[in-house]
Amino acid sequence: MPAGGPTGGHVLRRALGDQRRRVGGASLLAMAHQACEALVPVVIGLTIDEAVGTGSAGALLRWLLVLAGLFLVLSTCYRISARFAEGAGESAAHRIRQDLAARVLDPRGGADTGRLPGALTAVATGDARRVGSVASALPYALSALTGLAVSAVALLRTSVPLGLLVLLGVPPLLWIGHLISRPLERRSEAEQEHAAHASGVAADLVAGLRVLKGIGAEGAAVARYRETSRSSLASALRAANSRAWHDGAILALTGVFIAVIGLVGAHLAMRGTISVGDLVAAVGLAQYLLGPFQLLTYVNGEFAQARASADRIAEVLASPPAVAAGTTPLPSPVAGRLRLRGLTHGALRGLDLDVAPGSVVGVVSRDPAAANDLLLCLGREREPDAGTVELDGVPLADLDPGEARRAVLVAHHDADLFED
Repeated sequence: MPAGGPTGGHVLRRALGDQRRRVGGASLLAMAHQACEALVPVVIGLTIDEAVGTGSAGALLRWLLVLAGLFLVLSTCYRISARFAEGAGESAAHRIRQDLAARVLDPRGGADTGRLPGALTAVATGDARRVGSVASALPYALSALTGLAVSAVALLRTSVPLGLLVLLGVPPLLWIGHLISRPLERRSEAEQEHAAHASGVAADLVAGLRVLKGIGAEGAAVARYRETSRSSLASALRAANSRAWHDGAILALTGVFIAVIGLVGAHLAMRGTISVGDLVAAVGLAQYLLGPFQLLTYVNGEFAQARASADRIAEVLASPPAVAAGTTPLPSPVAGRLRLRGLTHGALRGLDLDVAPGSVVGVVSRDPAAANDLLLCLGREREPDAGTVELDGVPLADLDPGEARRAVLVAHHDADLFED
C-alpha cells in the first residue's frame, strides 16, 4: 500500500489486479465475440456479391455455413465471457468487503471515527459493489474497442475514406465521452455520501427506538430522518439526471457519427466506387457500431461511479488508528494490578486510582460521560489526553491493543450483541 494509506486509484487497481485471470479470460472471449459480430455484415456483403449477384448456389451454401459458424462462435464466447465477467465483479466486491471488515475490526480502531455504523455498512455494500463492477465492465470496454478496430479494418478494405472516417472519428468521441462523465462522477460521489448518511441515521434511530418512545421524541426523530431522506433523494435524483444526460449525449453523438458513415457509404455506392455488397456491408457495419458505442457509454458510466466509490472506500481503509500498536509483551503471569495517574480524557479529569489484584472496586461518577471515557481508556479504544494507565507496572499504551484487552476486559454499559 502507498504511504499514508490506499487511494481511490489503488483500490480500483487492486480490484482489477486480484481478478486479472478472470478479467483476462473474459476480455479475450468478449473480444472474439465482438470481432465475430463485426464480421457478420462483411460476410453478408460478400454473400450478396459472390452468391446472390452471380446466382451461384454453391457459393451461397458456403457463405451461409460461414455465417452460421460466426453465430456459433460469437454466442458461445458471449455466454462464457459474461459468466467470467460477472464472477470477477462479484469476487472483487467480496474482496473489498473483506478488506473493509478487517479495517473496521482492527484492534487499533479508528475506522468508525466520525462515521455512523449504517454509513460503514453502506460503504461495504453499495460502494464495494460499484468498485467491483469495474472488473465486470473492463472486458466489455476491450471488446467494444476490438469491434471498432475490426470494423475500421473492414471498412478500409471496402473503402479507404470509410475506414479513415471511423479511425479518425472514434478517438474524439471517446475523449468527449470522458469529459461528459465528469459531472456524473461528482454527483455519484455525493449520492453515495447522502445515501450512507441516511442509512446511518436510520440505524441510529432504530437502535434507540425504545428510548425515543419512552421520552416521547418520535416526532423529532421522524422529522430528522425525513430531512435526511429528502436530502438523499435529491442527491440520487441529481445523479440519475446526470446519468441520463450522459447516456443521452453519448448516444446522440454516436447516432450522428453512424449516420455520417451511412451517408458517405451511400454516396460512394452512387458514384460506383463500391459495389452493392460493399454498400450493404458498410451500412451493416454502421448499424453494428451502435453496439460498441453503447458498451463504451455503459463502461464510461460504470467507471465514473466506481471512481467516486473507490475514493470513499479508500477513506475508510486509510483511516488513522485511534490507538498506537505497542510492542511490549504482557507480563507473565498477569497479576491484575491497575494504577491510574492523572488520567485525563474527554470529561474525565486527573483521575488517580489504584486497584489491587483480587479486589472489587466500584467507581461512581456524577457524569456518565466521564465513566464512558474511563472505559475507553481502560479498553485501549482511545489514547488518554494526559496521564497513564499501568497494568502490573507496564503502561497500557506500550501494549498491543489486542494483548491489552486479553488482560483487561471492558464491557460498556450500552453494549449489545443482538437486539433480541
